[in-house]
Amino acid sequence: MICVGFTAAMVALYLGNAQDDRLEQAGRDWLMTNGKARRSARDPRIVFLALDEATRQLDTVFSDDIAKSPALQLMKQGFPWNREVYAHIIDRLADAGAKVIVFDMVFPNEKDGDEAFHLALDRHRHVVVVGSNLVQKSQEDVGASLYSGFVQDVLPSPTLLPVNRQDPRIGFVNFHEDADGVFRRIHYRTTMEEFFSKPSASSNEELLSLAAAALKQAGLADHIPPGHQALMLRFAEDFEPRSLHEIFIESSWKAPPLNGGALFRDKIVLIGATGESVQDRMQTPYGINFGAYVHLNAINSALNGEFLRDSPTSTNVAMILAGGVVAWLLGALVRRPILRLTMLVLAAGTFVQSAHLIADDSGQLLNLGGPLLTLLASGIVWSASEQVLDRVERQRTRRALERYVGHDVAHEVLDNPQTYFNVLGGVRKEITVLFSDVRGFTTLTETADPHTLVAQLNEYFGKMVDLVFAHQGSLDKFIGDAVMATWGGIVDARPATNATNAVRAALEMRKALISLNSNWKQRGILEWQIGIGINHGESITGNIGADGKFVRFDLTVVGDAVNLASRLEGVTKQYGLDLCIGESVAALVRESFILRSVDLIVVKGKTRPVEVFTVLDTAEIPPPPWLARHEEAVRRYRAGDFAGAEKAWREVLAEAPGDSVAETFVARCVELQKQPPATPWSGVYEMKSK
Repeated sequence: MICVGFTAAMVALYLGNAQDDRLEQAGRDWLMTNGKARRSARDPRIVFLALDEATRQLDTVFSDDIAKSPALQLMKQGFPWNREVYAHIIDRLADAGAKVIVFDMVFPNEKDGDEAFHLALDRHRHVVVVGSNLVQKSQEDVGASLYSGFVQDVLPSPTLLPVNRQDPRIGFVNFHEDADGVFRRIHYRTTMEEFFSKPSASSNEELLSLAAAALKQAGLADHIPPGHQALMLRFAEDFEPRSLHEIFIESSWKAPPLNGGALFRDKIVLIGATGESVQDRMQTPYGINFGAYVHLNAINSALNGEFLRDSPTSTNVAMILAGGVVAWLLGALVRRPILRLTMLVLAAGTFVQSAHLIADDSGQLLNLGGPLLTLLASGIVWSASEQVLDRVERQRTRRALERYVGHDVAHEVLDNPQTYFNVLGGVRKEITVLFSDVRGFTTLTETADPHTLVAQLNEYFGKMVDLVFAHQGSLDKFIGDAVMATWGGIVDARPATNATNAVRAALEMRKALISLNSNWKQRGILEWQIGIGINHGESITGNIGADGKFVRFDLTVVGDAVNLASRLEGVTKQYGLDLCIGESVAALVRESFILRSVDLIVVKGKTRPVEVFTVLDTAEIPPPPWLARHEEAVRRYRAGDFAGAEKAWREVLAEAPGDSVAETFVARCVELQKQPPATPWSGVYEMKSK
């Protein structure tokens, strides 16, 4: 339905707007003008003399050269020139053997020098062509002019040529612009009425364009296309102009490329205006160009017999239908979206390349816009609709799944099912594990309102889990009031990155709990305290569960590193802290956070001592002034200098009253001084509980 809809819409749009379709015309222009498009070869029988700024001003011509040339003297008097100048031009070029001299100019009014110009036009009547102008007038403007209805042919002044539209020395200079204001076509033959799309009888006089008149005067009338239809030009590369005034400077005349006039022998010499001040400009497919440029291409296309033509309506409609069919075939047969998109692009590129070859070889310009829009729009919208529907279904499934499993587990199951089920047997990975637990939650359950407690727990979990996800962590599970999260179990990253993200999440949890407690206090709900333990190490990641009659799996991590993380969470109670990290984590994050040594302990069930740290804040802020004194106390304590350690920790308490770690170690140092430990002293403290 998508392909049928787009195809029908494009066919209707084309048929309803075939003559004024800017998109289609832009596509045809691209076939004419792109860098690889074939241009018509420049016929060597054409020479362009430009009436350019240098010729109008003569600022670069030496006074000696002007003094030697009557023509330059007249030109120096200022533009527009005395028309005797044109007589000198005709004589100069005719004497050089020019086959025809074409003036892209209209001389409608009497001017000084007409007599000399008239004599030259008469003297060289078989090698000269001048312009006339077809204009459309309002009835009151027509007057006694030569007209037919409301159109008239502005001929050269009677002081130059007799009033005769059939004079072979006259050709109209007008071009017919397309609906978009661009000049692409030329009438070689027409009548005044036809040119302005007015009724024309068969008896109306046929007029020749400037290009056609030039070809006829040059004896090349057989190259003039028959018929009165406007023909689309295949433009050539730019014609290299020569400044007109150079033909009157003897040094330039004798030197290459003029070579004493040899350049003009047996040539069609077109004289036209160029330069910034020239008003004779028009929009062509190649941009703004001078009128003379179009006349040159009209002569060149006729000599080469090369024209372009629009493809028939039936062909264009067939191409649009083909675009819809190809889009349907690709959508029906190619199910992988990326492959389908690639093949759509390849199909579009193949069509464009084919249209390019057809334009170069046969001159037929296929419409590009309709077929390409049908193909690409049908294919892309089809693919996009499938993706949207699939995404909606996937999101719905994800939201349902995330209510029961972690965010990243849901991601792996839905987006990477092969990877997820491949870990069924377990793999060893380095991960960072975080445990957080609410202090005294068991006691709370005995006295709190169940509805209020569950709502408070859900509010707490929601905030904490959001922070885990925000720092690229994975929720492993809820264990009563505890949260277990991992970094590196599902989504791989560098160990330092995993450890850093875990510690940042813990610090954000600390801040979030302060905000939650403030809100709960205002609502008359008991405030909570939590403990967080973080450890890093190797663990086994896999789908662990029941594979019996009732299948239930949980993607989780197990191993010593996980157990130690849980023990570190318990250590926070012993020292009155809310966060403890193991030595493996400390080694990875030391540069990013302010760490404080806590103790060297053996947790319950273990024999190897582990150094424990807490995290004060990120490294972006300065450490507290008492931290250095605390670290000195730790060193003294582990060296067996209990008196020195006690003194240092009391100094810490003086700066940080109520510091639980300092208070714990002051009490321990006092006890150790009363009952010194057995030698050797290792500084290791054995935990008696979890």
